[in-house]
Amino acid sequence: MIRNTTAKVSFRRLTALLLAGSLIFSIAACKPKKSPEEIQESFDAFTDEIFISDVTENIVNLHWTLAFPENFGIEDYKISFGDFSEEYEEESFKELRDMLKKLDEFDRELLTEEQQLTYDIMRTYGEDTLKTKGFRLYYDYLSPTNGVQSYLPTLLTEYKFYKEQDVSDYLDALGLFPDYFADLIAFAKEQADAGFFMPDFEADKVIDQCQQFMADPETHYMIDSFNLRLDETDFLSEEDKVVYREENEHLIQDVVIPAYGYLAEELGKLKGSGKNDAGLYYFDKGREFYELLVRDSTGSDKSVKEIENMILDKMQTDLETIWNMALDGDAFDRMMDCPVELDDPYEVLNLLKDGIARDFPVPDELPFEVNYVPASMEEYMNPAYYILPPIDYLENNVIYINNAHSTDDIEQFVTLAHEGFPGHLYQTTYFYGKNPSAIRKLFGFSGYSEGWGTYAEVYAYRLAGIDDTMILLNELNKSYSFALYCLADIGINYEGWTFEDTQDFLGVDEETCREVYEILVEEPALYLAYYGGYLEFVELREKAEEALGEQFDLKEFHTFLLDVGPAQFEIIEDRLDKWLDAR
Repeated sequence: MIRNTTAKVSFRRLTALLLAGSLIFSIAACKPKKSPEEIQESFDAFTDEIFISDVTENIVNLHWTLAFPENFGIEDYKISFGDFSEEYEEESFKELRDMLKKLDEFDRELLTEEQQLTYDIMRTYGEDTLKTKGFRLYYDYLSPTNGVQSYLPTLLTEYKFYKEQDVSDYLDALGLFPDYFADLIAFAKEQADAGFFMPDFEADKVIDQCQQFMADPETHYMIDSFNLRLDETDFLSEEDKVVYREENEHLIQDVVIPAYGYLAEELGKLKGSGKNDAGLYYFDKGREFYELLVRDSTGSDKSVKEIENMILDKMQTDLETIWNMALDGDAFDRMMDCPVELDDPYEVLNLLKDGIARDFPVPDELPFEVNYVPASMEEYMNPAYYILPPIDYLENNVIYINNAHSTDDIEQFVTLAHEGFPGHLYQTTYFYGKNPSAIRKLFGFSGYSEGWGTYAEVYAYRLAGIDDTMILLNELNKSYSFALYCLADIGINYEGWTFEDTQDFLGVDEETCREVYEILVEEPALYLAYYGGYLEFVELREKAEEALGEQFDLKEFHTFLLDVGPAQFEIIEDRLDKWLDAR
């Protein structure tokens, strides 16, 4: 099951945090006679300026990164969701190249160890991003699962009001929907003219999603959520709250909902303009683009074929283990049983938090909330997801559960582990609590975060109160299932599998295969973030176990990974080598 951790969404393709070079060059240049301390101070100033420039790029970035931007000297910012234009992308690439040149002016060896890690992440990320030039129209901003039309309302319903300015900014942001969706449609028309528009089956899903969003405007969930958040404030008078409630209701009913109607109508007009309803393989340079997606999704420097072979090797090992297990007749019937009571997600999350103490470092005690996906958005949203807190207000931790995909078996238990403990909530707040450079908190590496989430799921089976055989069987089943999806993803998007090829490989009925096939066409490389990242963590653990033997300590290893934080896996492995040498 796929879950998402989308919070600091930059609604443009270049989500790099490195696109503000023109604003900071005067402080970034390193003079030859500077002392190491001065160079280190200059590097911190350099990254801080990039951080401020990036978070002020759009209102979603800003509010979901900083609860109190004024404490960072940010008083003036634009209310925007971003830009899809070719001109904006060209300027972004220019600034990125300029930034990398300035990064070269720092003597890496004179930086602190932590700064060197930041330097390596920035340089690698920047160089990877430059490789995406020329692929602007290949990106899909409107996928049913992860498209902006899906996640933007969710983020806005969790838009916290810390002060009155936040209420004003939120209402201004609602007014952006018509122009923003018009820009999105203009981009979609560019795609259609160039033969890159989505398949009709995907357009139908997005149109249906828009129509569900538009249902019941009088009692819309974005009205209810706003009123609840407004009621929780203590800095507004009752008279002010009445005015704001009326303005929000007007904006939702007369601005936002019609914008979704416009989006659905225009997408309907573009149906039939797509030239490819199969994988990326069938686009010109589609395989090259898929390689870039896989790199971005997994954070691994392995080639697609190397990742494929890694998955095949793991699948073969898993199958051999299952064949050699002495299983009783009803083992597969019992494997989904969960002794833990699942009715109260708070109790489950607290049980998980207590259960991981033996093998994971103890985090700070922070509150968290569990909310539920609005009914009108359930069909296309992930089973669960965690929304990152602002870096200056870690108390704002929210996990969403999608009741349409909830179960009463062990998978619901490990799903909460994925989102909570030792998954995303724990992983994020632990790293933020180490007080790394502000810019490190902006980098989102799906392979690291979702790979860790999958690692957390696999670990959580041992906390569910089931016996060792059921623990192993569930672990193997999850691994094997992910392997099938990832191999099908590679087959469809990199090797040109047809629907019939995919059905032959999966060995499922046509309806089930159709569902899987369409998801893999709509979201290429998505599953690889979860499983490719997971396998990278497994490789790192096996390397540490082999090197340390009896001295290997799982808690120390997990502490190392969490301390390094989000990064590309080759950079993490380099740090692991140094960590092992020190032992």
